[in-house]
Amino acid sequence: MSNSIGVGLIGFGTVGSGVVELLQDAPSSMRRRKHIDFSLQRIAVRDLKKSRGTSIDPALLTADAEEVVADPTVQLVVELTGADGAFDWVSEALRQGKDVVTANKAMLAERGEELFELALANGADLMFEASVAAGIPIIRSLRNGLVANRVESLYGILNGTTNYILSRMSRGEGDYADILKDAQDKGYAESDPTMDVSGMDAAQKLAILCRIAFHSTGTGSDVFCEGIERIEKSDIEYARELGYVIKLLAIAKQQNGRVEARVHSAMVPVDSLLANIHDEFNAIQVQGSAVGPQVFSGRGAGQMPTASAVVADMVELLERRVAGAGTAIGDMVLGEEAVAITSVEAVEMRYFLRALVSDQPGVLERIARILSEEKISIASVLQKERDLHGGSVPLVIVTHEASEAAMQRALAQISTLDTVQGAVKLIRMEDL
Repeated sequence: MSNSIGVGLIGFGTVGSGVVELLQDAPSSMRRRKHIDFSLQRIAVRDLKKSRGTSIDPALLTADAEEVVADPTVQLVVELTGADGAFDWVSEALRQGKDVVTANKAMLAERGEELFELALANGADLMFEASVAAGIPIIRSLRNGLVANRVESLYGILNGTTNYILSRMSRGEGDYADILKDAQDKGYAESDPTMDVSGMDAAQKLAILCRIAFHSTGTGSDVFCEGIERIEKSDIEYARELGYVIKLLAIAKQQNGRVEARVHSAMVPVDSLLANIHDEFNAIQVQGSAVGPQVFSGRGAGQMPTASAVVADMVELLERRVAGAGTAIGDMVLGEEAVAITSVEAVEMRYFLRALVSDQPGVLERIARILSEEKISIASVLQKERDLHGGSVPLVIVTHEASEAAMQRALAQISTLDTVQGAVKLIRMEDL
């Protein structure tokens, strides 16, 4: 069996050029593996006329991704575009029995089930380490390193853009809108940041991790998701006063035969590990039944961290091919082991509530009565000095654990009180 494998690359942008750079300048750890030999056969690009920073033979380039998939000299397809046609290209490659490496989290989160079954049926492999947290080997760790464990919980900071914004807000470096604009100017945020700040990017990544850790078939759309758009400087300040930091957390746990999966802003203790993951860095904290807590952290995005994960998948695939091993995709096809993602309404947690209320007797009593009717008990209350001009006062309530359904019912009632001005802010709390 030949130790060389023909590679077809779909996408030659930031990550694609990083992959080619790593292959051309292989580190000693790769060179020591004498049987590793990748032969780049075809590269699909969007614009054939665009100048390339990476030295590459122009004859390899094509504007048609289908040519890459159909090329008989290509045994491994590396898809790095995120384009609309990605699912079709990957599907066709798998039908032809060709192995695939991809960083496309959206495709895997929403339609991974189809692709994994297609790969298994055609004796092909589908690798996707780069789809979650870039260079952090969390997928490989969950599939292999922690295979002897029952994963009990997973907490993650999975989006660098939102962590960068919240980190700077926590340092008092500006408001949400100003820092977001600065992040866009510096290239940390997209011109349309919706996927990041809404939490959907993290939700898609969490759906992928849930499939591996908890055997869940849920998609990114099944994960409860709220973003950071409504976080204000005052929330950051109140969190600090209470001994917490606000992070966009991706959370997954086993709950009575189902999986709890949610992404939202959360207050976490200031001395917790995740509270001290700053700027564009990512981190995942996994609780295993045998190993206890395990923490993985590093840069969760960027050209070379992502390219590093892609090349690591390529090396593993080639080594499996050389060893004559079968495919490793079977663990991703769940069958009867599939577990559903539960509704967030049944989840119990603590809450931070902030409201601007009229400065008059009985306001707190009315709010406390509504909470009590929903069996929500108050842990603490903070009340600041009145606004002399408006006759109003900020009121902060921290609750004991309560169900999400009960809290939402209470919130709806509190918002209708004539003594409550504007929307009531709710932030969930996680005591890691």
